[in-house]
Amino acid sequence: MRTIYRRWSEYPYPGEQTPPKAHPEPAYFPMFFVSRRENNEFLDPFRLRIIWQIKNPIKVDWETELSIVEQTILSLTPQKIQIAQFWGNAEATQNMIPMIFSLARKYRLGSPNIARIFGYFHAGVNDAFVMSWYFKYLWDVARPNQYGRNLSPILLTPLFPSYPSAHATVAGCAEAILTYFFPLEAAGIRRTMEECALSRLYAGVHFKVDNDEGLRLGRQIGGIVVRLLKAQNPNNIR
Repeated sequence: MRTIYRRWSEYPYPGEQTPPKAHPEPAYFPMFFVSRRENNEFLDPFRLRIIWQIKNPIKVDWETELSIVEQTILSLTPQKIQIAQFWGNAEATQNMIPMIFSLARKYRLGSPNIARIFGYFHAGVNDAFVMSWYFKYLWDVARPNQYGRNLSPILLTPLFPSYPSAHATVAGCAEAILTYFFPLEAAGIRRTMEECALSRLYAGVHFKVDNDEGLRLGRQIGGIVVRLLKAQNPNNIR
């Protein structure tokens, strides 16, 4: 299946006369675990070429995705609205950091261990943001509010392309890294990060596939970080 999808750069947001202005600069920020060659070929820390695990948007049924957004907005509950606002009214990592400190206290980790966890966490999140921005501007997928369907999202729609969701990409990356450091907490970490991703659909600012594929991409980036961590710790010392 090949689909033609709307381009973010070609359609104004509701109430605007012109399309939004592009700000692709974060797509070219330096990364810590992923290196970029001149032809936009990406390598992992072991100098192996990365085959990105994210669906090309031409393979997505965007009409179905738009229907999912419409139905989600119409069936919002107070709890779903609260989830959307919790993750959407702050930086995604702002809500993850207290969880990390809480887990560190639970396992009585010392300051050096906590610093190490945050070092890898933030470096991985940096790379997740860069790669999400790279794909956002590579594919230029329109937001749900650019289809003229009179949607009523509960949060303001961000002024950059939709696919993949940066919240979801960061959440997937964080899930992989934090699960490495706190393996007994894997189920809870996964639930939290999937809620973070899903919150963007509840907010009406992302398609479901933005979140699903963002999680997938983020988990791949987090997996790259974890492979390096394991190589640095042959005795499995976290």
